[in-house]
Amino acid sequence: MELEDVTLFVEILREGSISDAARRLNISQPTASRRIRRLEADLGQELLTRSGRSVTPTRAGLSLLRFAEGTLAEERRLRDTLHAPSPLQGILQIAASTAPGESFVPGLLAAFAGRHEGLSAQLSIMDSQAAERCVADGTCDVGFTGHPPARGLLSVQEIGRDELVLAVPRSHPAFAESEISLEDLLRQNFVERPPGSGTRRTIEERLASAGIPYAARRIALTVNSVQAVLAAVRSGIGVGFVSHLALHGEPPGDLRGLRIRGLRIERPLYLVWDAHRSAAAEAFVAFVQSARAEHADD
Repeated sequence: MELEDVTLFVEILREGSISDAARRLNISQPTASRRIRRLEADLGQELLTRSGRSVTPTRAGLSLLRFAEGTLAEERRLRDTLHAPSPLQGILQIAASTAPGESFVPGLLAAFAGRHEGLSAQLSIMDSQAAERCVADGTCDVGFTGHPPARGLLSVQEIGRDELVLAVPRSHPAFAESEISLEDLLRQNFVERPPGSGTRRTIEERLASAGIPYAARRIALTVNSVQAVLAAVRSGIGVGFVSHLALHGEPPGDLRGLRIRGLRIERPLYLVWDAHRSAAAEAFVAFVQSARAEHADD
């Protein structure tokens, strides 16, 4: 007994005639009649009583109809299950540079994971260069960086902009100001991030392109996190460039972010991923793109 023959039998009873059912299923009437005879031969029972163009089910036909309706319903449910998107499961590995990683990325991850019960997320904070490398070598699924990736095989999209400011402590002479002059800037002792930091690269590139001899600055301390920069600045070791986002959680009055007079330093923030990564990564990238688009429209 072929399932397509059973489907045809049900359609014939629904339409009331073999010709109408054949037309609906886009087959010829002779083919439909031949398949019904095959079904009757397989079951050893006459299934239809023919009266002119109309047909009605025999007692055996009624039994087959009850069986067919249940079987075809189960087949539809099976097909729906097989073609439905698989629930996302496992661990989504996210790498993020400090500015996005300590500001908006945790909220995005919480919202995304809340929609997928079988999925958990792990966020690792690192510099932009390390985040890019983590995605490129397959250790991480998606990355957020403050500098465009050097690896051309990765997919990348700008998802926002960030301003870099000079963090100074309360004891600094310019604390009450909103800007610092170029001359005063070059006289500072600096607390810096390592060379792989997107913040450091952006500052060096922007000041060099503006003809500012920033390369000759005095670096008092190099640390590997934004929180360490802020702690060192707070203790008076020096001043340091940070994302303005990093200052949002600071106690008011401890630190202040200054712009350089006549120069506003902004940078894009990037979403970086491998287009051939997991379904969870693809779903998260789509979620971030949608969330940022909605934010831009607000």
